[in-house]
Amino acid sequence: MSKKSDDCPTWLATFADLMSLLMAVFVLLFAMSTLDAKKYEGVVESLTNALGHGAGLNQIQLEYFKKTGRIDPIPSQQAKPESRPEKLQPLYESIAKTYQLSQQTNNIEVTMDKSRQQVKVSFPERISFPTGEADLKRGFAVQLQKLRNHIDNTILVKAIGHTDKRPISSGRFKSNWELSSARAAAVIQQLIDDKIITPDQAEVIGVADTHPVDERDNEGAYALNRRVEIVLIPHAHEYLKNQRVEIE
Repeated sequence: MSKKSDDCPTWLATFADLMSLLMAVFVLLFAMSTLDAKKYEGVVESLTNALGHGAGLNQIQLEYFKKTGRIDPIPSQQAKPESRPEKLQPLYESIAKTYQLSQQTNNIEVTMDKSRQQVKVSFPERISFPTGEADLKRGFAVQLQKLRNHIDNTILVKAIGHTDKRPISSGRFKSNWELSSARAAAVIQQLIDDKIITPDQAEVIGVADTHPVDERDNEGAYALNRRVEIVLIPHAHEYLKNQRVEIE
């Protein structure tokens, strides 16, 4: 009986490599013909790894896919809503005029922050909530309804709840964090119920006593610190919707 040879002819190895490369080329052509961006990207990345040119796509490949729209752009962490100062100033002036009388009688404050491109309306606790509770006072909803003519669907609306630094003694809330968050949520819910804003353009933030306006230890300072702020950011909602579409 003759002994079987374990040696592989050199031409067979070359032929096998050629067939592998041809298969890879046809797979690549198929991916391109179906215009499946994810599949195309995956094939290119696989070939790059198989041919020993590194792991993943290189910078040139990434730039190509971005230019041709075949790869989802990664949102920049430093990206910010487009600055629209021409809308910020009129928004501030119109809201300030609406609350002009209330600023004098109820200590409602309307301020503008150009660096952050936002307008803020601050409501003290004495007109918004009973002490230690998160149910709107009678009449506070009327104050919130004054915002109706100033908010369109491009504006991001944030409600921020603040407390003083004394521990809460209410049975419903275990901490000032819970109280401030519940108050902010109650404000947003009222704006939604009144159809002034939509849920997807709202944010609820509770900061407890971490952002005081007066750090003294007296009743007057405590009263100033207990407040709810509504922050309006023009065109931020429009920007965030676009960002969410890109991520999805």
